[in-house]
Amino acid sequence: MSLLPELDENKTIENTKRFFEKEFPTLQNMAHVVYVDIKSPVISGMPVSHSADNGVETKVTLHAYAKDILGKVVKACGGLDHKHRQILELRYFKKLTWYEIEDLTGYSRSHENDILNEAFLQFAWAFVDVDDLRVFKR
Repeated sequence: MSLLPELDENKTIENTKRFFEKEFPTLQNMAHVVYVDIKSPVISGMPVSHSADNGVETKVTLHAYAKDILGKVVKACGGLDHKHRQILELRYFKKLTWYEIEDLTGYSRSHENDILNEAFLQFAWAFVDVDDLRVFKR
């Protein structure tokens, strides 16, 4: 008997993919970040706003929140092995096409997809303290 329920890998992959395709770009926009290097755990060079205006205060709060979550994404990616981190970085951080990734890595498209799905699973476990993207079978 296992202590943990069985992970539903397909649903966990779906959740993590949705995070990287929908939420991640939104966080990048909110943080005013076009590209974050996941090799560096420090996100620097961000514009800082100083104002007492309420609308601006909300923007600054959202900006700080987004920067914080992006920092946690970077930290979680740091826990992935090189091959999986590289595919995530090239696809979602650098926004390269699958053809460009294939040229850089030499992996076939189907192999890239397998690596990306494994990366999604590794990320889901590494990111659990921030947002639990895992789905367990009942």
